[in-house]
Amino acid sequence: MFKKLFTHFKKDHLYRNSIYLMASTGVLAGFGFFFWIIAAREFPASEVGIATTLISIAVLLANFALLGLNISLNRFLPKSEERNEMISSSSILVIIAAIVSSIIFLSGVNVFSPKLSFLISSPVYIITFIFFIVVLSLGALQDSVYIAYRSAGNIFVKNSILSVLKIIFIFLLVSFGAYGIFSSFTTAMAISFFISTGYLIYRYKFRPKLHLNLNIVRELGKYSLGNYIAGFLYAAPTLILPILILNKLHASSAAYYYIDSMILGILITIPLAVSQSLLTEGSHDEDLLTHHVRKAIKITYLFLVPGVIAIFIFGGFVLQFFGENYSEEAFRFLQIISLSSLFMPVVLFGNSILRIHHQIRSLIVLNLIGCIVVLGSSYALISYGLNGVGFGWLIGQIIIAVIFIVPNIKLILSHK
Repeated sequence: MFKKLFTHFKKDHLYRNSIYLMASTGVLAGFGFFFWIIAAREFPASEVGIATTLISIAVLLANFALLGLNISLNRFLPKSEERNEMISSSSILVIIAAIVSSIIFLSGVNVFSPKLSFLISSPVYIITFIFFIVVLSLGALQDSVYIAYRSAGNIFVKNSILSVLKIIFIFLLVSFGAYGIFSSFTTAMAISFFISTGYLIYRYKFRPKLHLNLNIVRELGKYSLGNYIAGFLYAAPTLILPILILNKLHASSAAYYYIDSMILGILITIPLAVSQSLLTEGSHDEDLLTHHVRKAIKITYLFLVPGVIAIFIFGGFVLQFFGENYSEEAFRFLQIISLSSLFMPVVLFGNSILRIHHQIRSLIVLNLIGCIVVLGSSYALISYGLNGVGFGWLIGQIIIAVIFIVPNIKLILSHK
């Protein structure tokens, strides 16, 4: 039986890539717990809150910088005959965008988030912050390359290196306060990225080219721009909420939010990994899309439902590792947002299906509606504290899941 399952796992690209992506995030999450337990016990909650907000902003800026090219590589790289040129041109554009978006943020940091104004107090902070945004952006782009190559196992290795290194660096940078926490995370990511790049050059004969291939840029342009807008709109609520919580509630609330969001992220890893694999497999053969969607639903809820149940039972115990105040203040919020994970696969799979069919306009409109609904409902209830934000988030996810169902069912049925 186990031999049969192992053989099936090796042959089925959707299952194999999905499992590796889940395992990659599992490694990040497992070591992430140790990382944040150390941070929570070595630093006040207010310092942790500032650090987690910094990380959220870094991810937000990296999403800006990606320009949707990560999705385009996932979609077009599998059948491309100019892989080196496609990866190199995409990387150059991402580097430029990362630098520009970082400078814009730093220029207006006093407006965006006054509590982070220390970022412009020293040239060292400015230079390292920009460098970290560039590396974070390129790392995300690199993951899409491995997914397109059906080699998500390499992401697992990369994330394992990252996970070990960030534990080491947090002890070395403890004297730098909130920025030390942030730097531990980003320095480890930079090192793992460069190691992974070396392997990409060695194993897959990737040869970086220091010029833009305008034909490729034009080929990816329209598709990337649409996915850039849609991807940012989808991620915006997760990345903007920490700033709102920091400004409207308290830095400690931002810390509680981030830790709970990290646990939710473990659950979301399941549909996120499967949706990325669904995009790759659907791009290889659109005629089998209905078959792939059925498999995606099956493997997602097979893992997801027990995960939600486990959080309801053991979530409070897990939060105690971060400190008694985390368990007391954040457990109910964690239970509320964990329920939203049951509805989020509808949106993630819907995004992949629309991308496969090049329904970019619909993708943008639906994600814009989702962004407004989720952010609006969360902000409307923020006066009730962190739990109010949780209920707003849950309500928003349910509404947008319902909105996504109709157009995607039609596209799925078109392949029967």
